[in-house]
Amino acid sequence: MMIRSTTLDHPTLGVLPQSQFQWGMAGFVVLLGVAWFDYRFLRNLSIPIYIFVSIWLLAIFVVGQVSFGAQRWISLGAINVQPSELAKMGSLIWMADFFARYRHKLSDIRWLAASLAYGGFPMVMILLQPNLSTTLVTGVVWFSQCWAAGLRLRHLALMIGSGAVLLPVMWIYVMEPYQRARVTDFLSALSQSLISANAEGSATYGSQYNVRQALISVGSGGFWGQGYAEASQVKLRFLKVRHTDFIFSAAASDFGFIGAVFLLVLMGLIIWRILYIASKARDAFGAYICYGMAAVLFFQTMANVGMNLNILPVTGLPFPFLSYGGSSLVTFLFAIGLVESVAVHRKNKNEN
Repeated sequence: MMIRSTTLDHPTLGVLPQSQFQWGMAGFVVLLGVAWFDYRFLRNLSIPIYIFVSIWLLAIFVVGQVSFGAQRWISLGAINVQPSELAKMGSLIWMADFFARYRHKLSDIRWLAASLAYGGFPMVMILLQPNLSTTLVTGVVWFSQCWAAGLRLRHLALMIGSGAVLLPVMWIYVMEPYQRARVTDFLSALSQSLISANAEGSATYGSQYNVRQALISVGSGGFWGQGYAEASQVKLRFLKVRHTDFIFSAAASDFGFIGAVFLLVLMGLIIWRILYIASKARDAFGAYICYGMAAVLFFQTMANVGMNLNILPVTGLPFPFLSYGGSSLVTFLFAIGLVESVAVHRKNKNEN
């Protein structure tokens, strides 16, 4: 519905609601199939899955398509595959298996380093595409499952200190110019001057233009909203990428404060249910899958809403289940299927 609202009467984007609906139906079938499948068998497949996804991540540097300066897609005829999406959900499986096997050894810093090296290889491959946002998501999976497995506070302090030392190196040698620009634009708070600096196009395409339009869209919704598909900033097409990264602003404009809060409460209920299933899981592998999935949903929702409200830098992370994107939707529904599998099969499990 929201994709239809944001693309209504658009000459080229009008077909996206139907496409998303088809992806959603396919994803729902995947969800049911994965929920029926006993997730415990995935423990035996975690290493083959790791190798398979790693090969795809390496292949993208050879046959991947370049778009907007990034090499993220592999074309398979009529279908484009984004290996980083496979890695995002695959990391739920292979890291859950790793921590389930070695959680009693995490008091040794060497095993913690081994977990980071194991999960870090796909992260580095994704970072080099470059795709910083998905790298962060896979990092969230690693950290959430590591925390659930019993991360020591002294090790956490060591990680924070190491990150602080490596941050300048990443800033200079790893991050792309556009990624650094997003952070500096956010921190400098110069959005007004960036938009109105001159009359030769910056007022229309300044680096902070869409963030300002997102704020205007949220504010224009007021308490009750302007009505479905009636949002002025959307109808007049001032708000760009409104069906993907900034769809939350479009929803707030359509349905106001009430609608925006409803979306956040709904996502909160989903996350709470996943955490509840994790607490009832009979084995560590299933619990870690759930904890990782809850962390991913929380992180992506927080990052997306934060950039829409200009309280976090723009990351390009979509709003889960709401933003347009077939591969992203199917991936999330696959992960929900994994959580459902943990819930369905927990009565027959032995303590692990």
